[in-house]
Amino acid sequence: MASDSNSAEARTYRWALRATGIVLAATAVVSVAIATALRGTEGLWAALGGVAVAALSGMVTQGAMLVGYRREPGIFASIVAGAWLAKMFVIVIGVLLLGRVEAIDRGTFGIVILVGVGATLAIDVFAVKRARIPYTGSSSGGDAS
Repeated sequence: MASDSNSAEARTYRWALRATGIVLAATAVVSVAIATALRGTEGLWAALGGVAVAALSGMVTQGAMLVGYRREPGIFASIVAGAWLAKMFVIVIGVLLLGRVEAIDRGTFGIVILVGVGATLAIDVFAVKRARIPYTGSSSGGDAS
């Protein structure tokens, strides 16, 4: 039953959120240590900002999928697309604004964003590949009639 909180979809989305949180926490620790050692305070703030952007990028979509998977397919798609669009708007504005802050090393900021977003995308691909969610019909909680 798709509305069961222990369904394959729910387990997949929860796993992806947990894995992303763990990977981004590790990315934060490593990038802050390296960036602070190489670039000082500017590197520290750049690494923290980059991890925040990566977290927003990965976790908003994963959360939207966890919230929406039980809904009708059109509603599910609307939730995920709306969350994606909103997060893209926030990310673009955030990157533009943070890129102008003098206290942030731009190179470090960009590298940490790329590493973090790449890691979240890899987790998403891995989660979907191993999920074994059937795609021959709607697995959402919508009416099948």
